[in-house]
Amino acid sequence: MDSNVESPEQVAYRRMEETTRRLMEEFKLQDETSKSRGYESGGLKVALQSPHELPANNPSMIYTSQPRGSPYPVECLLRGAAAKRELIEYPDFPQEIYRASDLEERAYSIVDIPGKGLGMVAAQDLEPGELITSERPLLLAPHAISSPASLEFNDDATEEQQQAAKYFEADRMLKIAYERMHRDDQAAYMKLHNAHLHDGSGPLLGVMRTNSYGLFDMQGDTYVGVFNDLSRVNHSCCPNTDRAFDRAALSMQLYAVRNIKKGEEITTSYCNHLAPHAARQRALTPYGILCECPACVEHVESDKNRSRISHVRNSVPAIVKWAANPMLPDDLLLAPSLKMLELLELEGLEATPQYLQVLYHLMLICSALGTSSVNPGCGFYMEKWARLKRWDVKVNPAERGIQDLEKIRIASLVRRRVLMGKEQEEAAAVFGASNPEAE
Repeated sequence: MDSNVESPEQVAYRRMEETTRRLMEEFKLQDETSKSRGYESGGLKVALQSPHELPANNPSMIYTSQPRGSPYPVECLLRGAAAKRELIEYPDFPQEIYRASDLEERAYSIVDIPGKGLGMVAAQDLEPGELITSERPLLLAPHAISSPASLEFNDDATEEQQQAAKYFEADRMLKIAYERMHRDDQAAYMKLHNAHLHDGSGPLLGVMRTNSYGLFDMQGDTYVGVFNDLSRVNHSCCPNTDRAFDRAALSMQLYAVRNIKKGEEITTSYCNHLAPHAARQRALTPYGILCECPACVEHVESDKNRSRISHVRNSVPAIVKWAANPMLPDDLLLAPSLKMLELLELEGLEATPQYLQVLYHLMLICSALGTSSVNPGCGFYMEKWARLKRWDVKVNPAERGIQDLEKIRIASLVRRRVLMGKEQEEAAAVFGASNPEAE
């Protein structure tokens, strides 16, 4: 085989670099005319070298498709060589994933939702903790793309001109990444909704601002991603799914947090679940969303409930102290925990950390009240917690659960002996009263 013949991958990456160089020449001409737009651009700096050939503090924008060699790469716009190093040197990177198109039967379909445009609906019944899809973004970029420090504004530049300049600079940075995408990904990107057609955002920036999810922090920047299907999932303040981003695979997992019936719309949250209704609506305004979920329709009562829920905290130390003191009532922590769980489910907040926290508390409380280390109540809440917690790649739920259950087991030894003593006394009283020969 001729060693000079380029592989398809080499051809693709060579064309990407050629595209980048061509656009950079175009941008030089734009920089020369920036004064007419009320500012002077410092010039867009793009590095085509390997990040290991650049100093860590190099400020150039890095354009790269990751993981290299994957049939489903992510087009990445990174700020500086240090960011790329951190991205590709992340533990276990890169891991492959299954995209929805690879599966024989997808758990969802993208359809028109009356009053909302396109959205995602369940193609089958889904259970809590069940994975709906795992998808890599079309584009990964810093949330704040253009840095004001790179722009020098004229003294008479208005706020509108300054904002327009920032949007213009951001859009042309995105243009390089967009032009490097596969044509199918370009088409998918531009088909997404743009809620920023009239505020000065360019078409690429407008789509990103409308459809991106915050993913992770890296080198002082928050990075966001725009997805083909996951960006179609509509908002609800009572979502039936939650999301988790796996950096090793550069993919987002969407999973059910409660039972979802076939044909039911799949929803996620774009804002803080526990914020008051007015604050949530302000956060949704840039998306052009007027939420009509149950929490927004009955927002007066819901705001009170969510305020109570927001005070849920880690109570494991308190549970250990209670378990070790048999003088404290058995239902001291059980009753309020059950009421809080009921309130969370009433509000449709199974996607919150507070829901997981209360499930975990109940698992430990039931363990302390049982006659063995794991009683049926403990197992019930343990399973629910573990099914939802398994997508959290930052925590090993089994390891954490075992450690805390062992603390409870040791602390509750005295309580269990007292409980067993009470059970024996009650049994003696019952059988003694019903046995004629005992008289």
